[in-house]
Amino acid sequence: MDKLLSGLSFILKGGFMIYPLLAAAFIGLTVIFERFFMLYIRYATRLDLVNTTLNHVRSGKLDQAKQSCEVHKTPISAVLAIGIAHFESPYEEMEIAMKNEAESWIPRLEKRIEVLDTVVTAAPLMGLLGTITGMMSSFRVLSEKGMNEPNAITGGVAEALIATATGISIALICLVAYNVLATRVRFFIYDVESAASKLTEARMAIARLKARV
Repeated sequence: MDKLLSGLSFILKGGFMIYPLLAAAFIGLTVIFERFFMLYIRYATRLDLVNTTLNHVRSGKLDQAKQSCEVHKTPISAVLAIGIAHFESPYEEMEIAMKNEAESWIPRLEKRIEVLDTVVTAAPLMGLLGTITGMMSSFRVLSEKGMNEPNAITGGVAEALIATATGISIALICLVAYNVLATRVRFFIYDVESAASKLTEARMAIARLKARV
């Protein structure tokens, strides 16, 4: 705890720009934790659910397949549920319904991720502004008192360096998180498309079996 307080005290020596930087860090971390929870836990793809649903469909148990999808509200389960609801409709109508449902989930998957992109861009700029103000403070002391106040001069330099380091650190953390989350969203899209294709294939297989009979 003492180390945390001493570290915070050190960071606060970075001048007035540290406060908006800390606000940006708080916003960024809040978005990161919330999105990681939603994408890796709340909306996580459950392969057992997908396989169970498809097995029910192949066995002709559409009601049980629909119930399996309603257990967990995830992008894949929602798309499969729409597909099952249109199982007796023409193929084109079924595919369009699943496509529309999948597209409706994209804004929810990408929700607030653009905030991290903003923090990545803004944090280094705020750190740079803190660097400029810190150096201006050092030069002002130097012009007023010459070399008689070396501590005041070095204090301004320290302020500049702390602000720069803080801004870059925040940007790096948010940049890594942004890339990880964006990749996760792309995988979700691939998984949804794969599940929808498997459902369509299951329907085609059932149709072929009925045609043979």
